[in-house]
Amino acid sequence: MEQIKRHLSGQSGKEVLSVDFFTQGQLGDIYKIRTADENYILKTSQPSNRLQVEARMLQDINKYGIPVPKVYASSETYLVLEFIEEKSLGKQAEELAAAKVLSDLHSVTNESRMYGYYYDTTIASFMQHNEQTQYNWGLFLGQMRIMPMSRICYDKGQINKQMVDRLEGLCRDLYKRIDMNSITPSLLHGDLWAGNILFNMNGAVLIDPAIYFGDREMELAFILMFNTFTETFFDAYEKVHPLSSDFYETKVPLYQIYPLLVHVALYGGTYTGRLEQVLKRLNV
Repeated sequence: MEQIKRHLSGQSGKEVLSVDFFTQGQLGDIYKIRTADENYILKTSQPSNRLQVEARMLQDINKYGIPVPKVYASSETYLVLEFIEEKSLGKQAEELAAAKVLSDLHSVTNESRMYGYYYDTTIASFMQHNEQTQYNWGLFLGQMRIMPMSRICYDKGQINKQMVDRLEGLCRDLYKRIDMNSITPSLLHGDLWAGNILFNMNGAVLIDPAIYFGDREMELAFILMFNTFTETFFDAYEKVHPLSSDFYETKVPLYQIYPLLVHVALYGGTYTGRLEQVLKRLNV
């Protein structure tokens, strides 16, 4: 901690006045650092590259003018970020701000029509492998998202072999369920629950990304999974990106499988039951 305080003091020329526990993160404790005229967030972890990957993801999102915290320093054990001073804007204004930020993010694509990303990213405490797949969204979703996470859940004893086999059969037939030709790769936040979008006087700010290029409606299915936003958000979002005709009936249950598996791996319990409900809805 003293090394981090010295680094910040040297970089900013400001004395660190306090370091206070803020919250518990997936990788380690998170602290709020206070100087005379600015505050920072300090995320900590056991030695790994995960916080450095997070820093890189935030910097990549920022390249497109999407609001994220500024990165000040990163290493194998800590990440120092701008502290976002939150301000309530009211429910409607916040949903409109979220729709603006996400529709802008989802407008970012790549010329080669590749799904995945240029390096492996993270979600919660897990690595997300991003071997790039050209044109075939279903192949990427099955091989890089659903099946790797289902094996993690199985190894943790959260799901049985029969469920793994059911998921494998589903992934083989994804091309029969989704019109792949209608999908364009969009840059996704990847882990968009209410805690990962903050609001201040300037609008919405994204934190804790898990980025990759995928079907933008993957993000929307995750939003519906936790009822993060209401019709106000969707009405504003659809003015930029209209929903596909099969979104609610087909894509929502399909696209909720991966985030549900992440939550099963993290917490088990009721999320395993919710996963079973989704599979039954899909007749899997």
